[in-house]
Amino acid sequence: LPCTPEEYHLAQLYMVAKASREETGKDNAQEGIEVLKNEPYETNKFGMPPGQYTEKVFYLGTKIPAYIAALLPESFLTLYEYSWNAFPKCMTVYENKYLGDRFYMSVETMHLPDRGGTENANNLGKEELGKLNMETIDVSDSCEVKMEKGYDPSRFKSLKTGRGPFVPGYYKTADPVMTCYKVVRLKFKVPMLQSSIEKWGQSSGMRSPFISFHRKLICWMDEWAGWSIEDIRKYEAETATIVREKLAQGGTGTGAARKSTSKSSSKSSS
Repeated sequence: LPCTPEEYHLAQLYMVAKASREETGKDNAQEGIEVLKNEPYETNKFGMPPGQYTEKVFYLGTKIPAYIAALLPESFLTLYEYSWNAFPKCMTVYENKYLGDRFYMSVETMHLPDRGGTENANNLGKEELGKLNMETIDVSDSCEVKMEKGYDPSRFKSLKTGRGPFVPGYYKTADPVMTCYKVVRLKFKVPMLQSSIEKWGQSSGMRSPFISFHRKLICWMDEWAGWSIEDIRKYEAETATIVREKLAQGGTGTGAARKSTSKSSSKSSS
């Protein structure tokens, strides 16, 4: 990506909040992303240093393929996200209350100021390394995922920073530059659906959103460039209020009497 890790840290937080605003109620009044918790933590079960803990609920609606959604109860279409951000290290876990231990997905990420050449950036053990299917994704390459109108890095030039356009292969010479090293783990133990869901999760389910998210991060550079962490926290708080109101109007969310149990541990008293 054409930014420093420090810039990316703020840009990522901005993008998550903006996506929550834009996606909630976009295609369906009962579909969106609600932030339940956003607070500092001191320790977690992954042995990560102190950072920021967030807990979200995704009301998936039309995001699941229709032929699969038709076979499943409504509670299946609610996904919980628990995320620990100790930048440059992040861990995100996804769970579904209906499926319980039959479903598990996590995304482990390390952000480094390099061009993608670091071996085993997430310090995986030998067993996991042996199973790993490694890929390098250039978000400016339209062969990966079809470009959305207005979000083509190869046509974008930042007015604030002077960076761009970012044509395929830009990361080989760009300055600044950084890499997001992601490890996706997915388990779905449901007869007849396991192979379909796991294939969808590793392709359309995760790959496409990763690419789309980072293309927008680049093309919205002039929106987040120059922001401080205080600006981000204010924006996140405003977003949480807006999203709760949208979901409540659609009969969804905590405003509609939905509840969640926090998975964070040993929070600091701030």
